[in-house]
Amino acid sequence: MARILGTGIATLDIINTVDGYPAEDSEVRALEQAVRLGGNTANTLGILAQAGHQCHLAGVLAGDMGGQRITAELTARGIGLEHARRMAGGAAPTSYIALNRRNGSRTIIHHRDLPEFGMDDFMEIPVETFDWLHFEARNCDELAAMLAYARSMVRDQPISLEVEKEREGLEQLWAYPDIIIFSRAFARGRGFEQPQEFLAEARAWAPRAILILPWGDQGAWAMQGDAVLHSPAFPPPDVVDTLGAGDTFNAGLIHAMLSGRALGQAVEDACRLAGRKVGQVGLDGLFEPAAMAAGERLCPLASLPDPGSRGFEVEIDGAMRPIFIVRQGSAVKGYLNSCPHIGAELNWQPDAFLDADQRYILCAVHGALFEIEDGRCIAGPCRGEALTPVEVTVAQGQVVLARPGGARP
Repeated sequence: MARILGTGIATLDIINTVDGYPAEDSEVRALEQAVRLGGNTANTLGILAQAGHQCHLAGVLAGDMGGQRITAELTARGIGLEHARRMAGGAAPTSYIALNRRNGSRTIIHHRDLPEFGMDDFMEIPVETFDWLHFEARNCDELAAMLAYARSMVRDQPISLEVEKEREGLEQLWAYPDIIIFSRAFARGRGFEQPQEFLAEARAWAPRAILILPWGDQGAWAMQGDAVLHSPAFPPPDVVDTLGAGDTFNAGLIHAMLSGRALGQAVEDACRLAGRKVGQVGLDGLFEPAAMAAGERLCPLASLPDPGSRGFEVEIDGAMRPIFIVRQGSAVKGYLNSCPHIGAELNWQPDAFLDADQRYILCAVHGALFEIEDGRCIAGPCRGEALTPVEVTVAQGQVVLARPGGARP
């Protein structure tokens, strides 16, 4: 899978679900409340990580409690933060969202007290090592410099730009991206109600870029050269939650194009994924294949270091048993957490199942070493014996236990 760098914002979303949007100067009771990770780039990266891509955020993270929660959520979703800028002060960007259960629409009030990610930060990133660079159009003066630098450093890696809303200085950006994804709100803000008319106008701004314009329940349009392509929407039986639908479309498009899909097919795939999203609450499980129903998801592959390991408790044959998984590249092996010597659990610290060189599985009790590939003991008191394997597989970027049961990390 691909290495993807996303430059943009991560927020804390506080979502109140209401039965109809309240009138001004009124009081209503929320049917339910949720607090979760948000922000266009963070959402897009989180969805791409579900598909198995190695995703990394270039953004600013606050040091307050909200920022710490955002950091924990990003880490849990397998998003790398080594290129993010950390701040001891500042307040985490927070979106207060009213979600209308009647039709799935959402109204957002956003608060931000944090500086933008800048060119000095971006210069520290080895952008040439990534397979795809995705940017959120904000802080345009700095972003123009970042885009120009990225263009000078990459060879054939795609650069995509999301343009969600009107911002001062956007005209500086058009020359650099390979793909520009506009929002319907942006097109309407510029006076266009017909997608093809907007794309014809935008072609003059960015003569070489692929232009993408999702248009809600009417599907999405794309322009490559002078050719215009269209995909219909794929609505679910019931629209439940539109929050993050645009971010889902972006992730679906990037994933499809990285998978080698032609532009028309990629736009259709993105519309299908966005349709699946608006039929459910939240962004989890969007790439989950039907085959996963027979197993139990343990974690995203991207959340495991390479090499790396993690322990879980799972139900096997009606009893909760400790297991662990070990990643090497795209391969993952699973074993019972029980040394064949005396039956003790192998690790003495959480998720620490490998030796110092990360070449072998280590039993911390007696120092026994086991091959990662087959669990065979090659050193220690149980030489020649083997760990008990547990069948796991990787499906659409998720590590899955082959037997059903409630897995607990």
